[in-house]
Amino acid sequence: MNAPYLPGPHDHVPANLIVDFDFFDVPNGVTDPIEIWHDLVRRGVPPIFYTPRNGGHWVFLRYNDIVDAYRNHELFSTYQSPVPPLPNYPVLQPNGVDPPQHDVFRKILAPLFTPLAVRRMTEGLQHRSQSLISGFANNNGCDFIADYAAKFPTGTFLELFGLPEERLSEFLRISDTFFRSTDPDVRVANLQEIYEVLEELFREKERNPGNDIASVVVQSRDAEGNPYPWIDILNCGLLLFAAGLDTVTNTMAYIWRYLATSADARQKFRDRLDDPAAFQLAIEELMRINAVSAIYRRATHDFEFKGVQLRRNDRVVLSNTVANRDASVFKAPQAIDLERKVNNHVTFGVGPHRCIGSHLAKREIMISLQEWLRQIPEFELDPEQDATIFGGPVMGFEFLKLRW
Repeated sequence: MNAPYLPGPHDHVPANLIVDFDFFDVPNGVTDPIEIWHDLVRRGVPPIFYTPRNGGHWVFLRYNDIVDAYRNHELFSTYQSPVPPLPNYPVLQPNGVDPPQHDVFRKILAPLFTPLAVRRMTEGLQHRSQSLISGFANNNGCDFIADYAAKFPTGTFLELFGLPEERLSEFLRISDTFFRSTDPDVRVANLQEIYEVLEELFREKERNPGNDIASVVVQSRDAEGNPYPWIDILNCGLLLFAAGLDTVTNTMAYIWRYLATSADARQKFRDRLDDPAAFQLAIEELMRINAVSAIYRRATHDFEFKGVQLRRNDRVVLSNTVANRDASVFKAPQAIDLERKVNNHVTFGVGPHRCIGSHLAKREIMISLQEWLRQIPEFELDPEQDATIFGGPVMGFEFLKLRW
């Protein structure tokens, strides 16, 4: 990372705002990584606090503060904002830059992920889901993550990018390292491997374009008819790789984990199988309560925010799971109400950087649940459950054993 974007010492932070908190570390005895965030609220820590862990960063816990940070890119930038800081961190396109530069690649990608474009993917998504589930439906059990939740979005990514299904295991491996590792050397090597894959992919699509997202990106031209810088094309591919896999996998794991423990919820979804609007409404609630991501921002200059002094290049971590259970915004926020009508959750962010693939993610989850309930209407947690869990920017479980 360039020195101008490195965070400085935290001598500007009052002692009463410093909390020892590492969101990558899930203590022994905790069975759900989301609880490390809600424990902060239960303990009554300051709603804006600073932790010296992972290079030092601020944490926002209130819904309104988190939404303000999402929306105000002039104060809270996405550019060079990783936690912990990583030298030469790639500038993801478009999410790694702020408006107006951010608009260039967002305009290229936006037509590919509109509700209409995603609806056209329905048949392919249904076929993929049906095929995966039928492969283990008669086995009386599965590891939901290994057998479905990791394979489904990753296979979809490969198809959308015009890559062969045979590379599924390779992409699962490099994705796991990308999201889990905090070792600087491992992270650098992982990024290099991803770039090599993307270089090969885009060069091939440049020579032999097809009907896929990679071909659209590599063939795009600016207002003067010139191709975009090659590094921006690679970084657009990196964004789509990072954004489209792990969050969907782990959101699915949380949703299926809940449904496995609630016969009433399973029945409600089965009753809605032929009512897409009601089905989607219920899914929105499960996405609210099961937000798995924490998002990074960087202070663009010295300023005061809600009475707290931030310094240029201070990192800020925005916890979606905490925002989504803020009692000042959501009625009975800890309750799961599958008929909740007003649901302004921030699972996909808000503002200019709101997740461009949100419609696809919702469609993937809806189709997966519909196909699952048709083939496996009743299921439960396997009591011989491996409780390996992880924190970080995307939280989740290493395994989720189900039986039926």
